[in-house]
Amino acid sequence: MGKDDADKDEGSSAGNDIQKARKTAAENLVKQAKKMKTFSDKSHPPANVGDNVTIPIPDVDKGKGDLRNIIGVILQTNGEGFYKIGTEHGILQKLYCRSEFDVCTQKFLEVADVKQDTEISLRTAATRHSVGSGQGFVKCSCIKNCSTNRCKCKKIMMLCNSKCHQSTPCKNK
Repeated sequence: MGKDDADKDEGSSAGNDIQKARKTAAENLVKQAKKMKTFSDKSHPPANVGDNVTIPIPDVDKGKGDLRNIIGVILQTNGEGFYKIGTEHGILQKLYCRSEFDVCTQKFLEVADVKQDTEISLRTAATRHSVGSGQGFVKCSCIKNCSTNRCKCKKIMMLCNSKCHQSTPCKNK
C-alpha cells in the first residue's frame, strides 16, 4: 500500500465521521424542536372559536398613552395550530400561533361584533384603538392663536394640549 492509498483511507474515514456528525446533529435538532413544541403546547393550551383574546401591540406601533393590547375574538382555526382573529374594526390579516396571544376569561366581543368585510393590519387596529394619533400624540407648532386649519390640532378637530405650546395664546384649548 502506497502513500496515496493511505491518504485516501484517512480521507474517507474523515468523510464518514463528518457525515455521522451531520446526521447526529440533524436528529438532535428534530428532538429539540419536538421538545420545544411539547413545552409550548403545555404552557399554551389550544383556544376555541369565540374565545376573547388579547394581542400585545409592539412598542413601535403605539404611543406612550395607548393601550398595550388589542382585544379580539377567535374567528377560525386551521389544523396546523394557527388562528384567525377579528377585532371590532376588522379581521387581522395575519394568522396567529397560540403563543402570540393570551385567552381572556371574560367575554368582551362576540363573533357578530367583528366587521367581517374589512381586513386590517395590527398597526391599523392599534391606531384605530388609540386615544392619540397612533404612534404618538399630535402636537402643533403654532406661534399664536391656533384659529385656522394651519394648526395640526384644529385641522383634525382636536384641542391643543400641553405638548403643543406652553405659554403662547391659543384659541383651540
